[in-house]
Amino acid sequence: MPRTPRNEAEVNEVRDRILESALNIICDEGYGNLTMRKLGNALGCAAKTIYNYYGSKEEIYLRILVKAFEALNASADEALKDVSDPLRRLRILCNVYINFGLENVHYYDIMFSWDVPKYTNYLGTYFESAASEEKATAMHYAVMAEAVISEILSKKGGAPKDEIAYHVIRMWSMLHGYVSLHNSHSFREYHSDALQFRQKIVEEILANF
Repeated sequence: MPRTPRNEAEVNEVRDRILESALNIICDEGYGNLTMRKLGNALGCAAKTIYNYYGSKEEIYLRILVKAFEALNASADEALKDVSDPLRRLRILCNVYINFGLENVHYYDIMFSWDVPKYTNYLGTYFESAASEEKATAMHYAVMAEAVISEILSKKGGAPKDEIAYHVIRMWSMLHGYVSLHNSHSFREYHSDALQFRQKIVEEILANF
């Protein structure tokens, strides 16, 4: 008797499980060791079954990134809802970033910490279009930060584009340094409670405005 086709919810559930298993393999063994065979073994199915849901490991990897950045972006969009003051918006963006990084270590690693393929690695390949979508999703947070910083500086007479970019990179560097050093447990070798300083770091970022 033929198997009843999965409904949309069931298909999405399987697709999410594939992404989760792939993420675990990448985090445990590195992106280069992700294969459809290894993924099938982790899921308890034949590798060819996975091709019913994703066309390649590259597509799986890019979908993991899109899913991760969509989660970060959604958190930021929700937190910024109905908040008009630009300085307050910037503070919220900083805290959303820290919260996401501390609560989603595996996602954060492949999003920001590890040397894994980025958009430029896919230029001129079959996956360029999918990578372009991933890049647009990945840059959403940075674009929000840029817009808020531009608004803040416009009230002080404005600033050239490179100066705004500098402030975004400065902010990003401080937030990433804090999150990545916490996640790697480097801080605990120096101080027993580095989390108590997170708001001071955020205020230090804002102090330049």
